[in-house]
Amino acid sequence: MAVLSAFEILAETLVPDGLLPPGASNPVIIQGYWVQISVAQGYSSANFNLIFQETTDFDQGIGKKALNAQIIDAKGEANVYPQSSFFASTGRGFLGQTIVANQTLIFGVQALPFSRGEELAAIPQNGTGWRGTVRIEGQQPGSLIATPTQRLIYYRQKDTTFSDFVDATVYPVPTVSGTTQI
Repeated sequence: MAVLSAFEILAETLVPDGLLPPGASNPVIIQGYWVQISVAQGYSSANFNLIFQETTDFDQGIGKKALNAQIIDAKGEANVYPQSSFFASTGRGFLGQTIVANQTLIFGVQALPFSRGEELAAIPQNGTGWRGTVRIEGQQPGSLIATPTQRLIYYRQKDTTFSDFVDATVYPVPTVSGTTQI
């Protein structure tokens, strides 16, 4: 078992309600955690579990129903990962994964209350925020290269159509070991 990094997933307004002057825009932040995984040189394949240990078991804010988990496969196609699999009784995350040499898979987790038709008043500044650690287990030590990132999208306001986009950014997340080979 190797702890990869910390993570933070957000779906909330940037500023607590009541602090901005009347009529001021209060952007909504959607922040997801993504990890790109490849097989390290000298290995032909690896089997692994990508486990998310979250402090509230994903119950804070809107809760588990807002979770969107995805795997972007080796062909670059996004595949929604079923919530029933992500919240399996044996762990929280992407379980029973296999990757072969010359492939790169991207695993992403984010809270998307807009896509579930939720009442957006449910995401104040202390809205849905999940934090914890991510670990990779089951693989032969040194067989994987894992690069975690946080991806943020800002929307001008609460908007169920995702049409009021303001900005986006991606930044690397430091690994616990200080290296990407796991």
